[in-house]
Amino acid sequence: MLRLIATLALLTCLAAPVSAGKVAIVIDDIGNHKNDLKAALLPGNVSFAVLPYTPYARAFALRAHHQQKQVLLHMPMEAIENDRPGPGVVTADMSNAQIKLQLVNALDSIPYVTGVNNHMGSKLTQLPMPMQAVMETLAARKLFFIDSRTSEFSVAEQIAGQFGVRTSRRHVFLDNEVDQNYLQQQFDQLLRLAKRDGQAIGIGHPYPETLSFLKQHLPELQKQGIELVFVSELTQATNQNGYLLPVTSAK
Repeated sequence: MLRLIATLALLTCLAAPVSAGKVAIVIDDIGNHKNDLKAALLPGNVSFAVLPYTPYARAFALRAHHQQKQVLLHMPMEAIENDRPGPGVVTADMSNAQIKLQLVNALDSIPYVTGVNNHMGSKLTQLPMPMQAVMETLAARKLFFIDSRTSEFSVAEQIAGQFGVRTSRRHVFLDNEVDQNYLQQQFDQLLRLAKRDGQAIGIGHPYPETLSFLKQHLPELQKQGIELVFVSELTQATNQNGYLLPVTSAK
């Protein structure tokens, strides 16, 4: 009897698909256009970063939640060269109190927010003091932060570690161009990183070409042993130097 049980257990293990890694997809810049609402119909565990104070921000968050998707605040932050990051932007000349108030108001404007990533922010994410105000606010609300990595000199993950904020970073931008060859190239790179490192995060936008591509290719991930997960699952605690700590992933 024991031999039979052991044999059945072995067969179950052999039949189970071996995971080749986890991938998270975040669709940024949601809220400006009515067509953005269609993005919530993408298959699987896709995460969406919604711009505050945009015409369809609240409607999209409600629809995405109904579709059992994950909602992030796509927080506008000051960039080095772009002076139009959008309403609610956090800038380097603000006091800590002003930054916190700006962030809290943006968070309160969108329902079902579970985390935050930066919209632009190539300047702000390099600056420790403003990012401390951001991370203090997120820590108080137990929210995670995804660094969009608009600057290679970003200190966001390091500062997150100082305040116990779970964090990760973007690994691939999927659609800086929207022709099929480019989308396929970037998507393939994302999968290679996931297979090599165990996980990878890709960021795209609600362009019709991107949504059409993902609608076609996301259902194929399972055949490759890739698990599509919400981006929160790939966040981890870090130490004060930004190095990952060995803790279980969040859901």
